[in-house]
Amino acid sequence: MNLKLRVWRQKNTKDAGRLVDYDAADIDPNMSFLEMLDVVNERLIARGEETIAFDSDCREGICGTCSLVIN
Repeated sequence: MNLKLRVWRQKNTKDAGRLVDYDAADIDPNMSFLEMLDVVNERLIARGEETIAFDSDCREGICGTCSLVIN
């Protein structure tokens, strides 16, 4: 599965910020959204680019930290 992510990037409160598109290619449809973000971040690291920051904890659906708003 190939997805396009639009991620809000803003260095700090003084930065205007902008939406950045990221391609998530060859994603296994059985992956969770967090697993997909891990794959995208591994690819960004391999290219020397800044990763997408997100919070997660147990990844078992227990603590609620990994809840996301997806539009």
